[in-house]
Amino acid sequence: MRSTRSPQRPATPRSRPLRLFLGRPCLALAALAVLAASMLLAGAPAGAVAAGRTLYVTNGDSNDISLFRLGSTGKPVLEPPLMPTGQQPRQLQFSGDGRTAYVATALDDSVHQYRVGDDGRLTVLAPPVRTGDFPFGSLVATSGRTFYTANTADGTVSAFSIGLDGRLNELGEPVATGENSPRGLAMTPGGRFLYVSHGRPAITEDDVEPPGLVVIFAVGPKGELSRVGKPVEVERGGLGMSVTPDGRFLYVACEVLTSVSDRQLFGFAIGADGSLTPVPGSPYRAPDVPISTAVTHDGKHLYVTSGGLNANPDIATKVWGFAIAADGSLEPVPHAPFEAGRGPVGIALGPDGRRAYVSTLRSELLTFAVEANGDLTLIHGPIKTAGLRPLFQSVAIGGLGPH
Repeated sequence: MRSTRSPQRPATPRSRPLRLFLGRPCLALAALAVLAASMLLAGAPAGAVAAGRTLYVTNGDSNDISLFRLGSTGKPVLEPPLMPTGQQPRQLQFSGDGRTAYVATALDDSVHQYRVGDDGRLTVLAPPVRTGDFPFGSLVATSGRTFYTANTADGTVSAFSIGLDGRLNELGEPVATGENSPRGLAMTPGGRFLYVSHGRPAITEDDVEPPGLVVIFAVGPKGELSRVGKPVEVERGGLGMSVTPDGRFLYVACEVLTSVSDRQLFGFAIGADGSLTPVPGSPYRAPDVPISTAVTHDGKHLYVTSGGLNANPDIATKVWGFAIAADGSLEPVPHAPFEAGRGPVGIALGPDGRRAYVSTLRSELLTFAVEANGDLTLIHGPIKTAGLRPLFQSVAIGGLGPH
């Protein structure tokens, strides 16, 4: 979600050869055990120990990152100190192997690069790389080889290749989307198409802002982008997007007040050529001011955080849950919506799909159990992040790679 501030620039261990002690079987067996253990440790990539057991929240106004440990029940436990980063961070994105992480920071037009330690803590991998003006949404390609940012202020998408060492390398100049205010990013599972949502929040009926749009890019073999088809219109303030795991449907949340429009959530069937066709019943209501979306790993349920406006997050307190039908249409789950603090903005699903984690503009983190029918049951929290004001895409689970 856009800040109230205006955009401005401000060694892998080596295994030792095993010496078998002929005539001393006990020592030989012991040596074999040691070798097996060392091979397991040497073969585990950095960050693997923390995979799925660490959670991160980026704090947009204090310019830092909170690290939480996840217990067996999914309970997050904050582990100080907070990790400093650039100005106005959004979501951490992980490389395909989970060993490196990246965070776009809107107020310094940069992506900060980190090595993920075995304990989940982040250390600087390389200096920040420059993006276009005011990077908002970000995404690691499903291949794990490319990183993208949507740059709101100059209408572009920046693309970077991810090297074998995890470092980012720019893939040419940022690519113009041809429309105003690109914000969210989503990609099909096979990595053939990238979708970019556009628009600014619709807060009054007489807004003169252009309509929200989704622009479609074909993705080349090296991650390069070429625009295809015509932009697809949604409501003003196109923001968070999710593609179902089977690649058949795309859902788009639009940042609009209910008093302005009831068209907050759009669903589309994805064609073989990347084209978008509305699913039955689209658009849907998801008051008030939807921000982020998440689809469960089995593709059966969609969740939408309604975070309200930066000026008054207390008016919005809900996460909306929907069942996804075979044709992509949506129906609210039995007891939706679900109370989720003040200004819920970010949402991430745990690796087993049994937990959902929600961040709020009031710097809190809540943990929900995901029930079989799609209902959410609060089980932990709210817990303070110790930072200030998480924003759009502010929750990430460690070591899971791209989604």
